[in-house]
Amino acid sequence: MKQVEKIWAELSAKAQEVETPQEVELSEEQKVELNAVGDLKELISDAKRIISLQEDGFKWGAKAETQFKEVMKVVNDAEGITRGAIRQAGNLKTESDKILNKIEVSAKELGINPKDIDGYSQAIKLINEMFENQNALNGWNEMLKKML
Repeated sequence: MKQVEKIWAELSAKAQEVETPQEVELSEEQKVELNAVGDLKELISDAKRIISLQEDGFKWGAKAETQFKEVMKVVNDAEGITRGAIRQAGNLKTESDKILNKIEVSAKELGINPKDIDGYSQAIKLINEMFENQNALNGWNEMLKKML
């Protein structure tokens, strides 16, 4: 039993030595070296953080470029469609003036009201709607051209 107590006492003493931190006085040179090591660790941490931000910047830049190209394709398509619609509306207006004038002259010669002719009122209504849209469409087309 005494042997066990002796071993226990030795183990307890060693455990206390391990648990009790010992203070060591550092020289000024050692303190500077420890400060430099701390600064180095902070530098490494900051560099890693900034590299992570840069990687995010590359990722978001690539995403923006892809989406910008898609937007520009849509703008280009929209400009082409509006330009085509404007041109076709101008052509149809010229044609509709001729056709409606011809109908009105014929109706007058026959002594009937052109509004009584099937499709006349609908054609007038559609041509008027087309030209109400034309001003707004011209504005859209001008804006789209500026974006290109």
